[in-house]
Amino acid sequence: MSTLSSIDLGFERDPRRQQEIRLRPRADEVYKLVWGNDIEIKRFNRDIILDKIFAIDVQVTLRTGQILLGQEKFLSAKYSKFNSLTVEYMQNANEKGDWFKLAAQFYFTGYEAEVGFIPWVIANWPAIVLATYSGQLKWRYNDNKDGHAQADFKYVDIDTLPDNCIIAKSNVEYMRHG
Repeated sequence: MSTLSSIDLGFERDPRRQQEIRLRPRADEVYKLVWGNDIEIKRFNRDIILDKIFAIDVQVTLRTGQILLGQEKFLSAKYSKFNSLTVEYMQNANEKGDWFKLAAQFYFTGYEAEVGFIPWVIANWPAIVLATYSGQLKWRYNDNKDGHAQADFKYVDIDTLPDNCIIAKSNVEYMRHG
């Protein structure tokens, strides 16, 4: 039987972690809207290699049996005015964050609203990486001291994402997959 360390307990009790757990069903609703009600959704704990090494939070299995791996970022309503996709850059000022290890196929960012998320985006992460590499996407940097990890982050306005970088987003017509 394993026991949780005080660090793990602190992480689990962190308000941002609690928010993430509470908002998972809302993200599931978005995934079902985009990929259909017959998908399977599985989330990974921090101790699983996919999360630790590649920053993968969620696996969506489509009705074809194929999988999509993703990262999720559930943000507070008070930040929705920023309308940005954010990625952890440096964690605790000296440890490389998700920016350097994220190997997801999609990246979900949503801002908590009374019902669901507004705004939200499911980004095509490989396309984001390539658009960043080519200079097509210009990221900004911000210091964040609001939360457990004390992580800095990079961000880009959702509305500036090129079409090929978007799988689906709120308030936009998109083709339903499947």
